[in-house]
Amino acid sequence: MDIIQYINENAVLIDNHLEQRLHFSEAPARLVEALRYGVIGGGKKIRASLCLATGEAFGVKREDLLSLAGGIEMIHSFSLVHDDLPEMDNDDYRRGKFSLHKAFGGAMGILAGDALLVEGFRFFLSDSYFCRLVGNSKLVQILNILLDALSVEGMVGGQVLDIDLEGIEVDEEQVMNIYRMKTARFIQAPILCGAIVGGAKKSELQDLERFGLLAGECFQIKDDLLDVTQPSEVLGKTAGKDLQQEKATLVKIHGIHGTQEIMENLFQEAETILNQADRSFSLLRELAHFIITRHH
Repeated sequence: MDIIQYINENAVLIDNHLEQRLHFSEAPARLVEALRYGVIGGGKKIRASLCLATGEAFGVKREDLLSLAGGIEMIHSFSLVHDDLPEMDNDDYRRGKFSLHKAFGGAMGILAGDALLVEGFRFFLSDSYFCRLVGNSKLVQILNILLDALSVEGMVGGQVLDIDLEGIEVDEEQVMNIYRMKTARFIQAPILCGAIVGGAKKSELQDLERFGLLAGECFQIKDDLLDVTQPSEVLGKTAGKDLQQEKATLVKIHGIHGTQEIMENLFQEAETILNQADRSFSLLRELAHFIITRHH
């Protein structure tokens, strides 16, 4: 299957699943509207595809992973909604439309982001079929992986470093640490979650853990390259923000061509891991290649 078709199919499946289930009888209507605005429609939903592709490699049906993948996308959307706030990256656009705080106001940007985080976990934990399918032991593993990726040693800590190191001279290792914490660990997490549902062996989890981190580093590096090479109308968000805010990036240290070379080397290492695996991970390989060749 063509990888673009696969990504688009998954995005539609996830959106439909979210559309069917994101209804709350007692919640304020404006909050529900904002929550749905923040996650349904738009976006490639790459993290969902990474989860689904990994699960499928272990023989798990795609439909059995929709609640987990949908919850992961809600959690990811929380991070985007908060990242766009004036106190963070201060961006008026996301996925080709107004960012949530511009459409619904600053307070709702904070609260809808909070809701996406909380309801994202509840999205799969409240699915009794999924919970029975996975079992308590695997559920605890999945929760720990997601929480670790979001923690003060993961996304939240990485966002703090990203802010604290603005306008400061940094070295490559400092930048890569930001990339790993802020972005890569939440690219890695859905891969590991899909593998856990599929009953991966310890050695397979170790390989996918390394692969996921490399793919996540590539994802953030590509984001930084796109920020300086693509216009806003292609990106669906404001271009040139990294330079404007003096962000710590590899582009700032090595320039476009040097950064591109680093990313390609990381991709080759990631691809080698999959090529040496006993199991076929063809969709994961194609998704990793898409990550480094995408245009937005």
